[in-house]
Amino acid sequence: FAYQKLLTSKKSTPNPFLSNIFLIQQMQATKEYDLFCIGGGSGGNATSKAAASYGQKVGLADYVKPSPPGTTWGLGGTCVNVGCIPKKLMHFCSLMGEARHDQEGCGWELDPKSIKFNWSKMVTKVKEYIGRLNQGKETQLKDKSIDYYNRLASFVDANTVELLDP
Repeated sequence: FAYQKLLTSKKSTPNPFLSNIFLIQQMQATKEYDLFCIGGGSGGNATSKAAASYGQKVGLADYVKPSPPGTTWGLGGTCVNVGCIPKKLMHFCSLMGEARHDQEGCGWELDPKSIKFNWSKMVTKVKEYIGRLNQGKETQLKDKSIDYYNRLASFVDANTVELLDP
């Protein structure tokens, strides 16, 4: 298991992931972490949870600047918020529309005049589902005692991360 080797290395050379203490500077306060992840997508989430499962003190910062029209999203990265997951949900919805042709072939009697598609309702339902995924990811971090910051983060030096107000 790769994470176990990474976190429990007994090599004579220092393991950079265990020997570096990440200092987090936030509004004059400083916290120390064994591992600090910048980005709450699949990589940041998996890495932070794996490290925490081996007793490491872990922090994670994730923030996406709103787009010009004001679009924002939550924890989970591109895939969860604007990529894979919404695309698959919308594809599933389109398949439901296509399935009505198969239903007629199986004996269902459908009145084409009464079949309607409500785009706004679908978009609302997709957003609600994604919101539940975001909340679930945040809950998982809390359950593993990972400090989550919905803040911009940048490296000050090799062992110091600064959290910025968006």
